[in-house]
Amino acid sequence: MKKIFTFVTCALMTATVWGGDVITLNLNAPLNPDNIEYGANGVWTGCYDDVNYTWLEFAANGGEFMLSHLIDGPGASWGGYYWDGFTPAIGGDQTDYGQPGSSGSWTTNYGGCMAGGGCVINEDGTVTADPDEPYLVGYYSNWAYEGPSNQVMFLSDNGMVFEPVGVYVCNHPWPYYGCEHGDGFGRPFEEGDYFEIVAHGVNPERGETTVSMNLVEFTNGQLMAANDWTFFDLSGLGEVESVYFTLNSTDAGDYGMNTAAYFCMDKFQVKDPATPTGVADVVADKTVAGVQYVNLAGMTSNEPFDGVNVVVTTYSDGTVSTAKVMK
Repeated sequence: MKKIFTFVTCALMTATVWGGDVITLNLNAPLNPDNIEYGANGVWTGCYDDVNYTWLEFAANGGEFMLSHLIDGPGASWGGYYWDGFTPAIGGDQTDYGQPGSSGSWTTNYGGCMAGGGCVINEDGTVTADPDEPYLVGYYSNWAYEGPSNQVMFLSDNGMVFEPVGVYVCNHPWPYYGCEHGDGFGRPFEEGDYFEIVAHGVNPERGETTVSMNLVEFTNGQLMAANDWTFFDLSGLGEVESVYFTLNSTDAGDYGMNTAAYFCMDKFQVKDPATPTGVADVVADKTVAGVQYVNLAGMTSNEPFDGVNVVVTTYSDGTVSTAKVMK
């Protein structure tokens, strides 16, 4: 009989990665929307609002986190039938809504989380799950044209460059059960199959670094899965302006993955900036040498874009400040 194993995770305090402080995404501190309500399926009720919530924003010490949601803007939800990016959820539903050979009712019950609830980092460094705490469900789309669908940015008081430390991830029920017994699109996993998450760090020069980990793998006759909150080390990405996530599976066809493109995420952490730069350095005797506008897809212009802009101001002494404005 096939046995199913959960990956054994090492629940070390993530601050030890840096030997310093980290800033952690808190889903209970929303800025946009300013309040998050959840429906009967455990999913944020504003999930299909593609006008007001192209990006989600959460308050943090010294700045804010921004996460992409329906990044293509108005019309991207196709009248309430589609979403991509990140959406908040709660409850930790672990139910298998599919059956062998069928995707069942997954499309209306997509708020689940194999860990059983939001990630809680205890004082002793252990990690547990709480069904009363929110988490993020990520849906990866390779069709978004305004930029990658699963982006995370941290805009600090000192600028838009940050150093990721890590994030906790676990399986979403749809791809997990699909890898176990198939779901009408994906087939059951066999020896050598894997389903992986890849984090891409985009640096200020627009170059990329990547790190990856397997969410599910079939090896030595065993299906192994990250069904508990598992620390995904992002420190290898270095200094970045954004991080985005993609998914890969060995079960793929002409149109991409057959494995359902979902994952769960919580407690994204960045290094607390050690030295002030940017706005804090600006004094009255400096003059402005140039201004550029950067939209959330990373495009630059001398004129503001429609929507959210990061305004990068360069001063005569070479210092730089940033600010976020809405056109």
